[in-house]
Amino acid sequence: MKNKKIGKILLIMIILILISGGIFAYLYFGTDLLKTNKQLFFKYLGQVAEQQDGFINSNLREYVNKKYTGKYEDSGKFYVDINLIGMDSDALKIVNDFNIEYAGKVDNTSRKNEQDISINYADNVSFPIKYKYANETLGLQTDYVSSKYIGIENNNLKEFVEKFGVKDTEDIPDTIDLFKSINNSPIINFTEEEKKQVKDTYQTILQEKIGEKEFTKTEENNVVNYSVQVTNQELKDLLVTTLETLKNDQIIMPKVEEALKEPIEMINENAEEKVTVQSLLEEYLDALNSSKVEEGTSTLMVSQTNRKLTGISLTIDNSELKITKSDEQGVLTYNLEVDQKDENTEDSVRYFMTLGYQGLEQMTSINETHQFGIMITKNGEEQKLVYNLNSTDTFKENINIEDYADNEIQKLNEYDGEQIISLLTAISERIGKVNTMQMEEIGFSEYGNPMLYAFPVVSFPLMMYNQATDVVEDNSMSEMEKETFNQRFESYEGEQRGTNIKSLLQTVLSNNISQTEEDRKVQISGDIIVNKDSAEVPTNDVDISSTYHVEMKYNDEGMITEIIITKN
Repeated sequence: MKNKKIGKILLIMIILILISGGIFAYLYFGTDLLKTNKQLFFKYLGQVAEQQDGFINSNLREYVNKKYTGKYEDSGKFYVDINLIGMDSDALKIVNDFNIEYAGKVDNTSRKNEQDISINYADNVSFPIKYKYANETLGLQTDYVSSKYIGIENNNLKEFVEKFGVKDTEDIPDTIDLFKSINNSPIINFTEEEKKQVKDTYQTILQEKIGEKEFTKTEENNVVNYSVQVTNQELKDLLVTTLETLKNDQIIMPKVEEALKEPIEMINENAEEKVTVQSLLEEYLDALNSSKVEEGTSTLMVSQTNRKLTGISLTIDNSELKITKSDEQGVLTYNLEVDQKDENTEDSVRYFMTLGYQGLEQMTSINETHQFGIMITKNGEEQKLVYNLNSTDTFKENINIEDYADNEIQKLNEYDGEQIISLLTAISERIGKVNTMQMEEIGFSEYGNPMLYAFPVVSFPLMMYNQATDVVEDNSMSEMEKETFNQRFESYEGEQRGTNIKSLLQTVLSNNISQTEEDRKVQISGDIIVNKDSAEVPTNDVDISSTYHVEMKYNDEGMITEIIITKN
């Protein structure tokens, strides 16, 4: 009997041990209760590339692939929300009322696309355009010009360009693939084994560099944040080590080189010194190694909700880069924000981009909501340029797009250069007359066209890059950056109408307000004066009935620093 009692006690103890061990295992592996803040930081950081919990949703991958390969009806609306200092409020309202709507069909399997586009200036004032791609020919048509499409056959484009006296056509393709399948595009894909190797390699670098730091946990509105603080010098060392490792990475580098093959070829077309992904990376590393680091601290933060990664952010002194993802009630949303504030004033610059998708579960009708913008606050005044695009793609198998009918299109390929120039000149003059009439009708004739203000020539991607990644004090610009910087102004060089001068003034103002480096601001002189620190531009001083001569002045580094405007 005694042995039986001992046996029962042992059995009960073993069961209790198994149960408690199972509970412990569940608490450790199935929850976050027994993990340190450091472990949780790296756990959720490691979810970035995962199929389900990562940033790129598997349904979104499927939708993008289906959109590039399938058939669907589409519709959408583009509109802006703009506030420009110094612009008349009534004129600004007309700019914000301006929008573009479209509706049509896309058949990737037959390489066809047709859209009805309406450029809307007011409820009863619009400029309709038809777009069509069929028979490997791109055509545009508007009743204001002709009942026929005016188009270009996507074939023998070298020969077409030669009609205008261009002799060097070596880099011009004979055709342009407007239906390039995403499956045939150089997209970076990794096998599961490659993903594990990449994750282990770069997480090891992170752990070696910041593993001994103190990791903190905060929680707000059901979002749990895990963060760690490092000095700017430590952040620079981390970046250098990561890039040095990337430079010799036999998994990532070949894929990146293949993915960037076409952009690199485009850069090299007119470049005196040819570049490669490797040379660009080495050039950046050299600049980074030789640069001086600003004193200060940076914060790396990873966020999660319901044990799924929802955000990553990097704060460098008074600048923050943040990427977040949410997937709630059938709506998948991505947000990217770059915020920079002046610690001595209330001045700030904020860039943001939002991508929203609804209907990915059913994959029949997808609503997309996209927004991109920049908001600038200086001396208590706010300027903003916000662009919105709402669209719907509805997949259908019975999509039918007719070929061009006989005598429905005038192909420019069939004319000689002189005839083409004559035809395009006549079309341009006709559109100009229609525009003058429509601008008078909406009370905007003084400003040219709302589109001049809706699409100012400002290189937002370059500015975002400069503002968000400038951890070190390095005022130098690459040749490509200088070229991009100059291009936003050089399009106005030479003889210009008054309406274009107004657009140039706004472009210079937007640049100067957003730049933090003095040598990247532009002075306007001559008959119109705009100082580098001006908070507004004298658009009312521009005579729209006159023409002006615009001349660019460059500094020793080849950057535009002054624009001289002379009234003719």
